[in-house]
Amino acid sequence: MKMKKTRNERIYLPEYFTGRIANSFDLEKDKDILFWDFSTDVCETVKGQIEWILSHIVKNIKNSEECRNQYLFPLKVLFQYAEEAKLSDILLMETVQEQEYSAQLRSKPGKCCGSPGKFIDFCRRELFLGEKEPAWHANVWYVDGLNISLERRAKGSVIQCFSFLDIVIPENRAAFREYTKYLFCITGQSVGTIMIQHTYVREFMRYLEEKGIAVSNTSFQTVKRYLEHLRMQRLKPQSCNNKIQGTIRFISYLQVKELICHFEIPAAHFLKKAYPVRNEIRGLDEKLEQLEENLYLFPEDLRVMSEVLIHTGIAKGKMLLLKGKDFLWQNKTSWLRIPETERKIPIPDIIHWIVIRYMKRNKKEMEQYLFLNRKGMRYTTAGFCADFMKQCSMLGILNEEYVFKSNGYQKEFCKHLYQSGASIQVIWDYMGYATDERVKEYVGWQDERIACAAEKYFAQEGHSLGGAVLMAKYDKMNEVNRQESQRKTEMALQEIKSASDEGKNVSVSELSRKTDLSKGFFYKNEQVRTALEAARQKKEGEQQLKIRKEIEEYSLEKQNELYKRELKMLKEENEELKKENQKLAKALDKARLAYIEVL
Repeated sequence: MKMKKTRNERIYLPEYFTGRIANSFDLEKDKDILFWDFSTDVCETVKGQIEWILSHIVKNIKNSEECRNQYLFPLKVLFQYAEEAKLSDILLMETVQEQEYSAQLRSKPGKCCGSPGKFIDFCRRELFLGEKEPAWHANVWYVDGLNISLERRAKGSVIQCFSFLDIVIPENRAAFREYTKYLFCITGQSVGTIMIQHTYVREFMRYLEEKGIAVSNTSFQTVKRYLEHLRMQRLKPQSCNNKIQGTIRFISYLQVKELICHFEIPAAHFLKKAYPVRNEIRGLDEKLEQLEENLYLFPEDLRVMSEVLIHTGIAKGKMLLLKGKDFLWQNKTSWLRIPETERKIPIPDIIHWIVIRYMKRNKKEMEQYLFLNRKGMRYTTAGFCADFMKQCSMLGILNEEYVFKSNGYQKEFCKHLYQSGASIQVIWDYMGYATDERVKEYVGWQDERIACAAEKYFAQEGHSLGGAVLMAKYDKMNEVNRQESQRKTEMALQEIKSASDEGKNVSVSELSRKTDLSKGFFYKNEQVRTALEAARQKKEGEQQLKIRKEIEEYSLEKQNELYKRELKMLKEENEELKKENQKLAKALDKARLAYIEVL
């Protein structure tokens, strides 16, 4: 639908409505929002913007009541406000103008609008996205309209916009906008990194605003006082250093652009001494087991997401991007395709089966995101964390500790693979890390090598540090350790046999609790691990067959649906090409006739 391009005429909306919505308006009752007079004294830019938004609303909002109350009515009030306030551009609306418009909208009797702020955001967003080139002059930028590559977008966290409204001094706002534009157009940084730099600079600009200082008047003393102000805040050393370095980069940009005079900033004088920090959770393996024991009490989406993280080890950002089509059944094995990569990894059949059941119950299509929040939007890492911790708090588990923090759960997953016999190279390839150093750190590979080397070294008589006497003690100690290991092995085997004979689930946690043996013993001892796997296979044999059969049937069914959909698209594309070919043939015939006539 296109509106008239003459902006000095009246527009009668029913001429553009179609279907049921055309008959749902009362010409007398809704007269004030059905007739639009563009001959009023409003800036031509705003007229064009109002007309474009009006066209967008009529085209996309099909519910008549929603169209009337949530969109057309507040837009009509915005049109009236633009005339009264001499508004020059909706994209340049200030916070004060938003407040004045909101007050005017709420004062109107008999109408309903959910939130004036949300409507202004709607107008800004649609206008910004409607531009062919990014509207860099706008007070709010929307990431979807900045024409940047998908590789630079945030994966797990959804960053939608960058706002400059809280910077009031025009000179400061202009400099802030130009710097942010430089970050987007020149540096090639990701959206998440730019948002962090944007936050650091905004804090500095607010400091200048409080002091009433324009950017051009920024001096060494001003910067020095601000950096000392950062040092006095109760921040972690690394966080403080990041803010200081972000501010210094902005100052350097202003100096290069000759917006301020040049002066040296001794960065080393302001930086705090920082040490590497390991954000590890003590007893994480036990906490993850406690979580699994209570997962049946969680909402279904959080339960499935937690199971996927624990038993596949993929990053949270990738997990939140999963779709049904990413779970595959090939060569009688369950596979998971990692989103936005070329990798796929084998996964337990039970996880694939859980996801299939989840998709069936929630009627998920193969092309849809699996995990959506209550608003029907894709989960973000922050949203997942908030919902997860809220559920843990309600159940009184984990002592309010977030067990999926950083790469902690991935570390436990790597340990599990290593203890199960997987090599460093296999784990490295499975996890998709750039090097194997992280895997070695996670599994304690270096400590293990040192322990083995020390054992071999002191097994030699010449290196016993005490001659024959110490060697004899070592031999005796070794024999005692061998006997103790044999005793533990027999006890573990007996407990596994008892659990298997009674038809119970053979769980390492339960075996460890009953025998007082470490969980690592059940993985490292070859004899015990073999018995454990045999008992598990015996218990899970029949159930696994049923699960695999259901996975295979569902996968084939969905694969056929995808093939049919793809075939339909190809047929439609073929028809379009045929029509295009016919048009070209007709055009060619006309050209030939014209050529013959000329001859």
